[in-house]
Amino acid sequence: MKNLFGFVVGLFFTFSLEARPNLILVFIDDMGWGDFSCFGNEAAQTPNVDRMAKEGVRFEQFYVNSPICSPSRTAISTGQYPQRWKITSYLSNRDHNQQRGMAQWLDPKAPMLARSLQKAGYATGHFGKWHMGGQRNVDDAPPITDYGFDASLTNFEGMGPKLLPLTLKPGQDPNKPGRIWGDAERLGKGVRWMQRSKITEGFVDEAIPFMTDAAKADKPFYVNLWPDDVHSPFWPPVDKWGNGKRELYLQVLKEMDRQFGKLFDFIREDEALRENTLVLICSDNGPEQGAGVSGPFRGYKTHLYEGGVRSSLIAWGPGLIPSNNNESMGKVNEKSVFSAVDLVPTLLELADVPHPEGVKYDGESLPDVLLGKSDASRKQPLLFRRPPDRDAYYGDNDLPDLAIREGKWKFLCEYDGSDAELFDMEADRGETKNLAAKHPELVARLTKVCIDWHKSLPPDNGPNMIRKPKKRPTKALYDLKQGENLSGVEAPFCEGRKVTIRATVEVNGKDGVILAHGGDKAGYALYIRDGKLVLGVRRDWKLTEAVSSSSSSLLDGSVVVVATIGQTGKMSMSVAGKQVATADAKGKLTQPGDGLQVGNDLIKPVGKYTLTQFPGKITKLSLQFD
Repeated sequence: MKNLFGFVVGLFFTFSLEARPNLILVFIDDMGWGDFSCFGNEAAQTPNVDRMAKEGVRFEQFYVNSPICSPSRTAISTGQYPQRWKITSYLSNRDHNQQRGMAQWLDPKAPMLARSLQKAGYATGHFGKWHMGGQRNVDDAPPITDYGFDASLTNFEGMGPKLLPLTLKPGQDPNKPGRIWGDAERLGKGVRWMQRSKITEGFVDEAIPFMTDAAKADKPFYVNLWPDDVHSPFWPPVDKWGNGKRELYLQVLKEMDRQFGKLFDFIREDEALRENTLVLICSDNGPEQGAGVSGPFRGYKTHLYEGGVRSSLIAWGPGLIPSNNNESMGKVNEKSVFSAVDLVPTLLELADVPHPEGVKYDGESLPDVLLGKSDASRKQPLLFRRPPDRDAYYGDNDLPDLAIREGKWKFLCEYDGSDAELFDMEADRGETKNLAAKHPELVARLTKVCIDWHKSLPPDNGPNMIRKPKKRPTKALYDLKQGENLSGVEAPFCEGRKVTIRATVEVNGKDGVILAHGGDKAGYALYIRDGKLVLGVRRDWKLTEAVSSSSSSLLDGSVVVVATIGQTGKMSMSVAGKQVATADAKGKLTQPGDGLQVGNDLIKPVGKYTLTQFPGKITKLSLQFD
């Protein structure tokens, strides 16, 4: 009898595992709500994603829980608002994280969806961008496998095995490709280099054997496929190159869709997988300005307006979404208001997996909504807080600090409740008509809800990083020291001004940064590469360099280096009083959002570096603005 009982229990456990759906989450980086052609993009076609939408359900009122990368990823991984874990903007270098009042990485004790599924017998794999710890100089973060994953392969922003990008432009020797983010080689063993234009397929090629092995072992699987190729910089295949940011972005978008086809076909063409796999596709936040599009919505990445936080969600699962078994067109859900935090309890319910003991999710379980059987919404409102370092961005000089979506209403305000904005999402989803003055009682109530929620969460440094451009420091001379690190708020105001860098240096190596202000979109940097002095200027992602022809003059002990960037972009450098290089950036400097560093560049690299740490001493350094 005891053996019979054990047999029955084992048989029931096997059947229950087999009945549990396989789960795939495709989480795209910096893609706009209107970028898939099934969501209205007429400038580029995405046929593989469109087919998934046609065979599945497309959701028009799905939100992510932050308008920027790391917190959005935290929310969709934990089912909780990312502020609870002090992940409130993109994770950067150690000092930058501390300046913004953030954690250095997501605490492994967070209630990860992957860990709950892993404990219930799922095979769990993460393939793609991570960005929840382990980047720049934060090299002691936990590996991805500490968060409930059996296997991982990531990019430059995560600990563990990774794919790093080679780059190739038209006319460039294919045997001499460029490399970006090479410093990330130290963030875990198992580094492979491949063309950035093919990296999504590289992650797909890692995920497919993982899923195959899980199926052979009779285990359900949960797979994150999180590509980063539609995040700048944009590197499409050479034969599909484009002119300007927008065209490059569209070519990368189309190529990403093509590479998705391999994954989607793998699931679709296997009957067992097709009948028991749920695939979810969405973006982590809104688009970068000038690249992707937000459709009819206002705002971009970093904004709490709809364009920053509304995401184009598609759910596909022919054996799990009965409403589409006999339909030629996919179902479109225009009514259900829900978000990324809701996916965690929803997927746990679909997998028949209990919640971790003592965990209270901010998300609500909505399985019938996700499977196309209901157009209900979550019961509680959705609340948002801006990234601490994004009070001003993309031309908006005073972005709202807090926001709420409750029913048909979208409300935004400052930390203290001022500057109230109220929009009717049914009549004005583009957020063009502020109705706050017409509904004072509603505004008063929603203001209190936002402020109470904000105060109930761990604080970040947002209130101290409010940037008002009219009050920016415009002093003429800055004396700086090696190791100095200024936030974007503290850094000098350089837009439209002539900049002169004077440095006295003792060089003991061939590569390193003397000074860098800004990031890979806008800024300037003075550095040494292969023993040569380089002055780099970034304007709208394009890098212009003035490069000295020789390294000999830098090796003469203590030398004075002077670099100048004129108001129109003219660049020049001298070493020991002798001019060594000139170039033309063809336009004035634009004010970077990122900060300034002396002797390193660990945030978003301004220049094209081999190494970032300066190899020697910077005994004097000044910045003169005219």
